[in-house]
This record gives sequence, structure tokens and C-alpha cells, in this order.
Amino acid sequence: MNPEEFQHSEDSRIIREKKEMRRELVSRRDALPREVRRRNSLLASHHALSLINQLRKDKEGLFVLTIFLSFGSEIDTRPVIAGLFKGPEPNILLLLPSIRDSRDIVLRPWKKEDPLVPSPFGILEPETKHSFSPQDVDLFIVPGVGFDPAGHRLGYGKGYYDRLLSRRNLRGTRVGMAFEEQVVPSIPFAQKDVPIHYLVTENGWRSCG
Repeated sequence: MNPEEFQHSEDSRIIREKKEMRRELVSRRDALPREVRRRNSLLASHHALSLINQLRKDKEGLFVLTIFLSFGSEIDTRPVIAGLFKGPEPNILLLLPSIRDSRDIVLRPWKKEDPLVPSPFGILEPETKHSFSPQDVDLFIVPGVGFDPAGHRLGYGKGYYDRLLSRRNLRGTRVGMAFEEQVVPSIPFAQKDVPIHYLVTENGWRSCG
């Protein structure tokens, strides 16, 4: 087997393993009772806000943050977003992901009074057509079907976040947010996969790697 054939075989193996693990972890997450998901989402949101505040200490001026809006049985990120805007007007620019006009994620600004519209997948996103470059982002909070302690992330297989996080010259910290049931010892990964720096669950936040 030549190197090219070996790499193709290895890529195929990783794709198969990811598909099987994805099916198992989505089923595991879907099986969580609604009340457990609600309670653990609130706990994880508290930890996420703690991590955000710690990371903001190292940044002078405007802090640019993007976070996913939850869909289906995903961990609920709405308490994080609500917490960002409590009290005096924070020095934060919040960007939400949008895919309605592109095969790649577009980051659009959002404030709590701004309207949201459904994407082609039914996930809400800002109505505005304004957007910001990923290179402007200080902190990416991203979804995933599964994560491991090394920071490897298992997505939904569409590649939206892989393409976003692999953009050149990104300076932002990468954070995954999920239920503890979605954390596994090891996730199959390819060279093109981009690991996260921190993981947040209902048990707290931890450094990866």
C-alpha cells in the first residue's frame, strides 16, 4: 500500500468511527430527561460565564464573543446569553452564527432586542445581514456531539465549525460546551480537525490538551 492509499484508508476508518460514535452520543444526549437537561444547562451556563469573565480580564477594550444557539437536545446556551447582558451594558460584542446565505458560518451581531429568523436547519440566527470576520473574535463557544479531554471535538458531520475554526489567523480562544454525558475518553480525529482549548459542562470548566 502506497502512502496515498494508506491515507485514504485511514481517512475512511476515521469517518466510519466518527459516524458510529456520533449516532451513539446523540442517542445518549436525547435520552437525558428534559428536567435534567434544563438543570444541567443552567449549571453549565454559570460555569461558562465564569470562564468568560476570567478570559475577559486579559483583554482591554471590546470583547468579541460568538456562541451557538441551541437546537434540539443540545445544552441550552440561552442562560449564557442572558447572563452576558445582565446589569450595566457590558463591553461585549456578541456574534451569532448564520448559515442561511452561505455554505460556511457567517458571524452576525445580535443584541437582546434584535429579531431572530430560522436557518435552513431550523436553528435561529440574527435577521441582520451585517457580519464580522472570524479574525475579530476573542472567544468561540462551539457545539459538539462529543468531546474528549485532549480537546478533540465530534461535530455533526457537516463541517461548518471545522471550516470556521480552521480559518487562517484566528486569535480567539476555542471553548466547547456540552453535557458531561457527551465527554468520552477519546474521539477519532484527523489532521485537519481543530481542537478546543477549554470544555464547559455542568461539572465546571477544564483546560484541554
